[in-house]
Amino acid sequence: MKIAIIYTDVKRKYFENKEDYVTEENADLYANDIARYVSKLKISVETFPCDDNIAFNLKKYKPDMAINLVDSIRGKSWLGSSIIGLLEILNIPYTGAGALGWSIGTNKFVMYKLMETNGIPVPDHQLVTNYYEMINPLLRYPLFPKLNIEHSSIGIDENSICENEKELRAKLKDLFKKHKQDVLIDEFIAGIEVTSAVLDGVNTKVYTVQRKTMGDTKEDVMTFDKKWKNWENIKYQKFDAPNLKDYVKKIFDVLKMSDYARIDTRIDASGRFYFIDPNCNPFFGPAKETHATYSIILDMYGIGFTETLKRIISNTMNDKPTQLIENIVK
Repeated sequence: MKIAIIYTDVKRKYFENKEDYVTEENADLYANDIARYVSKLKISVETFPCDDNIAFNLKKYKPDMAINLVDSIRGKSWLGSSIIGLLEILNIPYTGAGALGWSIGTNKFVMYKLMETNGIPVPDHQLVTNYYEMINPLLRYPLFPKLNIEHSSIGIDENSICENEKELRAKLKDLFKKHKQDVLIDEFIAGIEVTSAVLDGVNTKVYTVQRKTMGDTKEDVMTFDKKWKNWENIKYQKFDAPNLKDYVKKIFDVLKMSDYARIDTRIDASGRFYFIDPNCNPFFGPAKETHATYSIILDMYGIGFTETLKRIISNTMNDKPTQLIENIVK
């Protein structure tokens, strides 16, 4: 069996700003980390950047499946569905969301509307296309503006919880200037924040932790600096609440996710859920080498990265000859 690991082709010139670049600058190293674990399963593996030669390289290598780690193409996350389309054309099974699921995942406003339509609670919110747009007077402060396309805590800092319009306008102006994309404004939900790792398969499993980030915000909010610079200070604690797993599984299905995902939830003082950031194809890799939150969560529940790989590969190859799958799971 042969697996191709495809990762983002990262060049500084592709990205609008340093924050966007930082989240992907070690993509080749992380791909190599995963490749070492795949090799331990006695599977042939090669890594490929998603560059101008990717179609040629895949046709030459002829993998049985691909592990898709691509987060953006030429710095644009919404172009990530392009590699999925190529894999479909070449008839190569791949990990993670399909083209529709990926496209939905790059628009938080659309995700909110799909969740609302399906009875899944989200914060009251408004999408704005410029920093001086009129704010819905029914929204109650504090408000929390965030980029509509980007994940990975990009644009989130100590000024993200806005107590009044002056603070909100300043934060909006900063986001539009740096990132040049629409902004989704949430009513901020005071309380705790938990994050759930979803591992798909015959039975979809959900594993949840509360992240305690502390630091530069008065509420426990995952800022960019906490996630990418001070990640060693983040503490994790197993968490469960009635009906939470059912909601997370429903989100996984409604948003057309596949194989694995991570979903963030705010929980207020009354125990009410507000789902704020579903992530298809989240940052993925061995916990020790990559500090990937997804893998850290599974590790806490006794599922090491080798076992995670086995399950994801098996799930991706579930329509292939039985002997291939048996060789993986041994």
